[in-house]
Order: sequence, then C-alpha cells, then structure tokens
Amino acid sequence: MNITRKEIILFIAQLIPIVGILFLFTDVTGVLFIGDDFTVRAGFRWKLFFFLTVFTATFLTATNIFKSPLRQLIYIGYPIYLLILLICGAFTASHNLMGYKIALLIVPIVAQVLKWYGKGILRRYLRMVNSFSNGHIFNRKGLIAIAGTFIVIILAILGGYSLRGTFHIHIGELITETITAPFKEPEKPNHDPNLKDRRDPYRNYPRIFNDLNDTQLVAAKANGTARTLTIGELEVGMYGLKYVETNKLYKVDPLTHSAPYMVPKAKDFLDELGEAFQDSLFNRGYDRRHRFIVTSVYRTQDHIKRLRRSGNVNASQNSCHQYGTTIDITYVRFDKPEEHFANDMKLQQLLYQTVYDMHQAKKCYVKYERKQSCLHITVR
Repeated sequence: MNITRKEIILFIAQLIPIVGILFLFTDVTGVLFIGDDFTVRAGFRWKLFFFLTVFTATFLTATNIFKSPLRQLIYIGYPIYLLILLICGAFTASHNLMGYKIALLIVPIVAQVLKWYGKGILRRYLRMVNSFSNGHIFNRKGLIAIAGTFIVIILAILGGYSLRGTFHIHIGELITETITAPFKEPEKPNHDPNLKDRRDPYRNYPRIFNDLNDTQLVAAKANGTARTLTIGELEVGMYGLKYVETNKLYKVDPLTHSAPYMVPKAKDFLDELGEAFQDSLFNRGYDRRHRFIVTSVYRTQDHIKRLRRSGNVNASQNSCHQYGTTIDITYVRFDKPEEHFANDMKLQQLLYQTVYDMHQAKKCYVKYERKQSCLHITVR
C-alpha cells in the first residue's frame, strides 16, 4: 500500500493534538478521584502518555489508512482495547486510580468524537479569528485572539487540576459495600434477656490517658519504621507497611494530612481494638455495625509541615505518627447503622472502656487530646 506525503502530514497533524487532549482528559479525570494522601508518580504519567500515543497511532492508522468502518472498530477493536488494558493491569490497580480507570474506558469514544468534530471546530474557530482580525490572522488582533484562546485553555486545565479529590470518598469502600451489601445479612443486636446494659464504672479518662509524647516516641521508634518515609516509599510498602482502609471493624476518615499506612504490629492492634469495641457493643445488646472513626495515621514530613502551618500545636517535628505505629481516633463522632443505634455518649464510654482495657494490658500508650477531640494511641 502506497502512503502519500499528504496522508503522512495529515496523520501527524491529527496525532499530536489528539494525544494531548486524551492525556489531559485522562489525567484531569484521574485526579478528581485522588485525595491528598495519594501521589501519582511521574513514571505512571509517562506510561499513560506512551499508552495513549500507541493507541492514537493505531486508531488513526485504522481509520485513515486502512479505512476500517466504525462498526468493525466497535465489535473488534474495542474488545481488543479492553483486553490490552486488562493485560496492562489497569483494572487491578489501586482504587485511588479509579478516575484513570474510568477515563481509559471511554478514551476510544473521546478519540472518535475528536476525529468526527475536530476539523469542523477548527474551521469555525479559524473563521471566527479571521473575521475578528479583518482577514489577516497574523496581525495584532489575530494574535490577540489566538493568545486569548490559549490563555482560556490553560486556565481551564488549571481549573480542572484544582478540583483534585472532588470525588475522593473512599472509592474502595463504596464499591465493596455496593457489591456485597445485597448478599449480606446484617447481624442482629444481641437481645439475650440475661444480658443487660450495665453502667460502666466512672473513670477520669483524660487523667488516665496521659502518656506523654516522649514516652510514646520511644515505643514508636522501637516498633515502627527506621525513618520517616515519603509518600512514594509508603505506596511501595517499605518496611512491610500495611494499607489501612475502612472495613467492618472501623471507618477511616478521608485523610488530608496523613497517609493510610501502618506497620503490621500496629495494624493488628487496630483490628484487635475494632473487634473488642464491637464485642463490647454486642454484649450490651447493641448492633455490631457501629464503628469508631480513625482520623489520622502515618504522617510524612510534608504532612507535619502542613499541619503546623494550619495551627495544629500537636503536629510535633518528633511526632509518633511518622513511624507508622500511631493513630488518632475521634471520640465525638461514630459511624452508626440506620436502625438499632446507640447514642454518642454510650459509644464514647464504650470506646474509652475498650481502649482502657488495651492500655491496662500494656498493649498501647494513650494521650487524651482535648483540642483535637481524639485519642492519640501508639502501639507498644
């Protein structure tokens, strides 16, 4: 097949803008689902750019040179495209990359729309600039119009990136609960007549939970990471770090000033604490579906600097949070089921009692934080 010079020029003229638009579309859509606790690496973006370039080149070759009909591309090309995505691991990547997965699924549609309407939009734009510049595109008016267009496009792109994290609502939890909820029978509260909700003993918990930072720091250094890690190092699981996410035992808040990673010993402690809390609920006749809420986990140096700038006096440069052994659990908010729920005062007392038992068993150090309304807990 002889390919003319005109066809090559047309191919390149279409390839460059389509790849650029597809990359921006995919990347902006991706960051909408990413919170501050997750960083997209430059290497991932380069791989994405390379993949979109190969896809666009194949797409334009099929439509321009081989003149493949649209029906053939839909029935044959799209399944092959999905198979390639599957082989590349796009569907098994972290749920933080959900936006990229969604964008990649519809990239072929966007490419086809660009090919259909791109030329027409460009012609209308050039006619508009030509009219504004009185028939001379490269005079002062024409250049102002073109420059203004580029400025608007750049501002629109920056505006898209500024919406980072708009849809970051624990996507993994949402998908898991949506899929499994219809198949799970929620456990009913314990209505054993021999069990009565007893009054828990009064204790001055703010005074009892008074393990100072120096004490907790010794345990954090002994049980945690050898040094403070970066976000990139956290993501690859250095020191065997475990990812902490919402589950049936506890809920993890959207983390804006920390990252959801802990050393295995601390993660096991957190799971044990969640089980003990729900056992206490069940033994008093309440529903196990109540969960306490984790508000802070691993803090990198960048997280600590941001917290200090925001006025958080507890964000010490020697924070125990930078070793993966420490969590903050709020005592003013709880995740509750829609029915058979306990009031916040009861849940607060049960949380205090559960943490007290773990503290007495010498499994953790605890500091009662009044200003942050949380229990600052470090595993021993």
